[in-house]
Amino acid sequence: MMWPVFPLVVEGVLGQALLASGCAGLFLRLRGWTSWPLGSLSTLLGLGLVCRVRRTMLGPWTCPAGRGSREEHHKRVEVLKELAKHAGRLRMFKGTTSNTFRTNQTLGHKPSQRNLDLSNFVHVLEINVEELWCDIEACATFETFTAETLAVCTAPLVVPELRTITVGGAVVGLGMGSSSYRHGFFHEGLMEADVLLATGDVVTASAEGQHADLFRALPNSLGALGYLLRLRLRLQRSMPMVRLDKVWCSSPEALVEGLTAACSKQDTDFVDGVALGDKGGMVITASFVAIPPKACPVQKYGLWSPFYSSIVKEGTEFMQTTDYIWRWDADCFWFTQVFPSLRWCLVRWLCGAELLRSDVYRAFSDAVVVNLFKLLGLNKDEERIIQNCVMPVARAAEWIQKFVRVVPSGRIGKIKLTKPGLPPTTVPIWLCPVKGTDSSLMPMQADLLYINFGFWDALDGPETKGGNTAGRINRALETLCTTMGGKKTLHSSCYFLEEEFYKQYNGNVYHR
Repeated sequence: MMWPVFPLVVEGVLGQALLASGCAGLFLRLRGWTSWPLGSLSTLLGLGLVCRVRRTMLGPWTCPAGRGSREEHHKRVEVLKELAKHAGRLRMFKGTTSNTFRTNQTLGHKPSQRNLDLSNFVHVLEINVEELWCDIEACATFETFTAETLAVCTAPLVVPELRTITVGGAVVGLGMGSSSYRHGFFHEGLMEADVLLATGDVVTASAEGQHADLFRALPNSLGALGYLLRLRLRLQRSMPMVRLDKVWCSSPEALVEGLTAACSKQDTDFVDGVALGDKGGMVITASFVAIPPKACPVQKYGLWSPFYSSIVKEGTEFMQTTDYIWRWDADCFWFTQVFPSLRWCLVRWLCGAELLRSDVYRAFSDAVVVNLFKLLGLNKDEERIIQNCVMPVARAAEWIQKFVRVVPSGRIGKIKLTKPGLPPTTVPIWLCPVKGTDSSLMPMQADLLYINFGFWDALDGPETKGGNTAGRINRALETLCTTMGGKKTLHSSCYFLEEEFYKQYNGNVYHR
């Protein structure tokens, strides 16, 4: 059961709570109470409620940081420059939960002796509503970015779907969202960037000038070329509401055709979709509107009900723009299905909106994997498939059909999503159309329409023997992606050999 373990783990007090529960049970037993187990359990539940109330009063772990001054920003930059000039290895510390999913490849990292603390580089510095650009510190989350820009009727060109992804991370890690069919990857809106180099120097890189090569190589570099400190990013006009339309397509071919057609409509601002295995899928489009028509309710998802449960029903609805932007965050798309009971209304209410967030799930998952599963050897053969593969639209339907054969999630996975008339074993795959980029480290055909396929599940069966260490299914998926002319993004576990990696991602650029 997730309750009350979830809040106790997240708040870091599970050990103390178990001790208190045990002591309460022992006390009641010594007093002759035959119902002492109930008393012990009640203590645990009570402490869970205390954690819930405390988190409600304190608010989420990560809140929007708001505005900051350029003067304070420059002071922080000078401190970093001095730290970086000292010899020795440094690891970036940004203060927020990582959105990099390399379970076996990151949990084993030893803490660095010295951290380069970027946790204060989290503010919006300036918004120019006339010229439509924003100066923002690179460790600011998209929750901060959108809160400040929406307040002045503007918005980022592209917003990745999870609140605590940082703007710098979305540049170096190829962030994308449902407006990417028009604006491309998030970094396509980058005008200039201040980059901290290994020498301790800070340079301003832009498409023209001395550091143009660095500017073009930042996307997909994942920090290998330097740490971003300040970004200037293009904005678009926004409205307070969106109209959301969902249209069912009965085959992979029809789904891809529906997405492609939606991308050609001038009055559509957002396009994504969800495939239900190879049985078809839902095309989801959205457009900015000032106000909804009279008698049309404004829909809100999150605490109850989850957005993902609504995507099996066609129709039109209206949402606040903020709620639309974070529609996937409360369940990390649908990944909460791997956590028992988080689909129950009562349990979700007991957790509260402050805990139903993607950053909290990641922290909980990491804590359980490190402190329990690995210790007890409970998941040694479980393999997590957390991958995004970008495929040319011409091969997108074929990809879906081959994907479900390579990844047997319907048989041995934990996540399912279906609709009346379909098998109960169908699994969801997120589809996000995106324009190709000409960035140095992500070889694609610029401006060609691709579809990103996002898939998240935990599989356990004969095919996953050895778990994430062996990575059998992940490796097969990488091979399929390569043979079909696609590219996987690098935020998740990678099993490429060095020469394979360099071949796939223009490795010669690293050696210039």
